[in-house]
Amino acid sequence: MQKLTATPRLLPQRSTLRHPFKPSLLACAVSGAVLACTGSVVHAQTNTDTGSKLESVIVTAQKRPQTLLDVPASIQAMTADQVRELGITDFVSLSQYTPGVIASNQAVGGRTVQTFTIRGVGMDDSRPNGSPSAAVHFDGVYQGSAALIGGQMFDVERVEVLKGPQGTLYGRNTTAGAINVISRKPGKTFEGAAEIDYGSFGSLRTQIAVGGAVDERWGVRIAGVYDRTDGYITNVGPGTFGGYTVNAARIPPNGSPAVDDKAAGTSFSGVRSLVTFNPAPGTSLLFNLHGFHEAGGVAQAERTLPSAKYPANLPYTFDSNMVPRVGKNSNGMSLTLDQELASDMLLTVVGGYETLAQRFDWNDGTPIRTADIYYGDHVEQQSIEARLRNNDGGERGLDWVVGGIYYKDKVDMLSTIDGADQLRSSLTADYGQTRTSWAMFGDVSKKLSQQWTVGMGLRYTDERSTFQGSTTDNNPYGTSIVRLAVPTIPVFFNESFNDARWSGKGTVSYRPSADTTYYGSIGQGFKAGGFDGTTITSVPEAAPFRSETVLSYEAGMKFLPNGPIQVDASGFYYDYTDMQANTTKLVATLPTGVRTNVGKSRIYGAELNVVARPTRGLDLILGMSALNSRITEVVSDSPTEAARRLGNQVPNAPKFSARATVRYQYPVAADTVLVSSLSGRYLGQYFTELDNFQAVGGDFVADARMELRFGKRWTLAAWVKNLTDRAYGTGGAVSNATTLNVYRAAPRTLGLNASIKF
Repeated sequence: MQKLTATPRLLPQRSTLRHPFKPSLLACAVSGAVLACTGSVVHAQTNTDTGSKLESVIVTAQKRPQTLLDVPASIQAMTADQVRELGITDFVSLSQYTPGVIASNQAVGGRTVQTFTIRGVGMDDSRPNGSPSAAVHFDGVYQGSAALIGGQMFDVERVEVLKGPQGTLYGRNTTAGAINVISRKPGKTFEGAAEIDYGSFGSLRTQIAVGGAVDERWGVRIAGVYDRTDGYITNVGPGTFGGYTVNAARIPPNGSPAVDDKAAGTSFSGVRSLVTFNPAPGTSLLFNLHGFHEAGGVAQAERTLPSAKYPANLPYTFDSNMVPRVGKNSNGMSLTLDQELASDMLLTVVGGYETLAQRFDWNDGTPIRTADIYYGDHVEQQSIEARLRNNDGGERGLDWVVGGIYYKDKVDMLSTIDGADQLRSSLTADYGQTRTSWAMFGDVSKKLSQQWTVGMGLRYTDERSTFQGSTTDNNPYGTSIVRLAVPTIPVFFNESFNDARWSGKGTVSYRPSADTTYYGSIGQGFKAGGFDGTTITSVPEAAPFRSETVLSYEAGMKFLPNGPIQVDASGFYYDYTDMQANTTKLVATLPTGVRTNVGKSRIYGAELNVVARPTRGLDLILGMSALNSRITEVVSDSPTEAARRLGNQVPNAPKFSARATVRYQYPVAADTVLVSSLSGRYLGQYFTELDNFQAVGGDFVADARMELRFGKRWTLAAWVKNLTDRAYGTGGAVSNATTLNVYRAAPRTLGLNASIKF
């Protein structure tokens, strides 16, 4: 492998060498509603809250209840009311109100497969055997595959986004950060809520939740959601390539589907049942049973520039010889035990099980059968975590937690690659991956005085995985030229990966007053190594890649009084080593794209978040993020590729982004309040791949909402997203300097929303 280190930036002629079977990253961000709460600044709202004070919330970012001022880190936290008002239904819409965060749907997997980039550190792996770079937990259960994380964002109590490496309490796969989603639990009295939202393109979302105490020991809460849309993307069909043949009588003609203006129409449904049981004082159990189903079409990339013999597509269209479809079923359960022990200690044990079966179709971006892929995947994971902490609230000036976790998953991936119009054949890729991981961790903080607190954490993680499978030529027509085009096929492989890592964090905080904290930290996170889950055409492509690491330096301040203004600001510097991404390898003198370790980079930046209530009923909310990133070392078999990437920006790292909201509450009658808000967000230009071929972003998008609140029970709202009807892209599948396949966000959409609490 050729290695380059940073010198004055080179600008050679740009070109690319990629294998046609490697699907590219989809970075697709959809519009959300309005009213942003940015950074760690969080204020509570009630239906009739028109006072001049802002209040903070409690978070569990450090595995214990704390105020945001007590946590020496940058945190985004949103309450249930804020999630509802913002229209947050997934991590993509959440990211629109979190400076420095980009969440993306993936090109293969439908709406429930989402990945994260936080402050330029992220993951672009589209296959379920990869893991997000942010450790995602639902009710304390770690979700090890990106295919699992998109189906439980409903009836939530709180969402927490921890920015930066979290290598102590969260451990593996935390180079970007960690995300906690906490469901609403049964209360002491019977209660419920229902909501319906209807908008453009036949979009309909309904939610309902009911529950409460059954008796002194038992409680139950059941929640469900149904979400459908006709979609706004049109498949115009293959045009003149419909019925295309390669003059081989045995090969059937190319497909010719009719024009479909509901090509990306999908439906999603989910359900969750929570049961609490308190058999004795100091003992509580929480049982969580959940599942989701997704079905329908799949959004495909729009070709915005001509490519070879294929013209550019019109906005919101793609041309395909197939009808992309998706179907998913996921089920899971977890059991959480909280047991108070002697000496003011609390033992927590969380066990979880998740399973997913999915199939989906992917068009390769051409109207003929170049490499259309039909995927079928199955994911199964088990985990158990036990931790012990002091339970006295730090009255002796010492807080600590120790614990361990065991995780195991199995991923089976079976796909068929239709290359009838290029290779005159089809391939079968049959892969299986197993992973096991265990870790021990400890974290302690000591209050040295009324103002000063220091903390330290350490974690040891052991990772083991295997990857085996084959890629074979089916030759269904007896006309295959696969051996001529790709002489390394058929390929059979059996690989393994082992790694053991220490990671940790040190913090210091200074609290000069009850509402102000200054903090600094040094920490390290790592993302475990693994295997490329896209089409393997040679044994070297199946070789494992190493774990990546991020060493973080951060300093910040939080000013969070119960008053008219709240502010937090932070600055950070990252050393990003052994980055995992796609690069070029030479296999039997042929270039092919493969996921592996691609080099090093450095990232630094700053964030500022302000919430102000200058007068009764008026909220002003501002969030800004600035990033500077540079690839400082490149590893590649291709000297051209290595030189092209050196000095580039890392993917999904816009130099500047900002969100702002103006929100006003006005009493219009007895017990009736009108809430109006206008929100705008700007995401600067960024690249979705290491080569920096074509930038996306650079758009300003505005949303608006007007809501009537009738007491504390009823609301009725009207909303508009993408107010100026801007046809903007939210990500791109880029393979060279002259092609750009863009995934479009929705055009202007209008809707009505009604909700009730009972």
